[in-house]
Amino acid sequence: MSKYLIFFLVIGVYTTIDLNESELIYLANHLSIEECRKLVAYAHYKSFDLPNELDQAEHKLSLGTSCIDLLNHWNSAKGEGKGETHEVLEHRLRQMNKKDLADWLGKTVFRQLGPDMERELKYGFKELLNDTTTIRYAKGPTFMPVIDDTPPTTWLPIDSILYAIIVILLVIFIIVCFQACYVVWYKCLERRRKGKNRMYRRVSNDVSESEDEEDDKFDIRNHEKSKKIKENSV
Repeated sequence: MSKYLIFFLVIGVYTTIDLNESELIYLANHLSIEECRKLVAYAHYKSFDLPNELDQAEHKLSLGTSCIDLLNHWNSAKGEGKGETHEVLEHRLRQMNKKDLADWLGKTVFRQLGPDMERELKYGFKELLNDTTTIRYAKGPTFMPVIDDTPPTTWLPIDSILYAIIVILLVIFIIVCFQACYVVWYKCLERRRKGKNRMYRRVSNDVSESEDEEDDKFDIRNHEKSKKIKENSV
């Protein structure tokens, strides 16, 4: 009989995730019975906005039940508050213009969650660090691809080959660029030389033509001399 009683008590503690009895009592003491019935009726619905069927939800609540009993029933009933958080009641309180109670509930729950989380983290990790049990898995056939556990910074032979190829390509590129620059420079130099030779030939041709013209000009003095010579001979 004691085993079943213990089992029943353990199962009974599963209510909302972060609400306790003292917080529910505080809410019950600061709400009228009408406000408390509305709050519990609103909390039965999962919608974000206020439900339109409020009267139907209130009729399902017994009239002679106190506020704390209504809150406790909602807090532990499956399909209502069981497994939920304080945000359900906080949200409904804000919709009922009970912002002071909603702010108090949110701050109180988070203030209580802080030490609880710190305690769980402290002792939970302590137990994990003290646990030195090593689980060994037997190796067997698997369809998963083999994962290479080689560190990514390890220098492999393929890295040496790729590095050598990159260096060779870089050297070839530099040589090709140098040859291309040399060919362009040589062609430019040849064009300049050809241009100078053409200009020199043109100037020399002009000079020779001018000399020939000077030679072909009529000299009056030579004509007079030749005329006198002919007259004397006669």
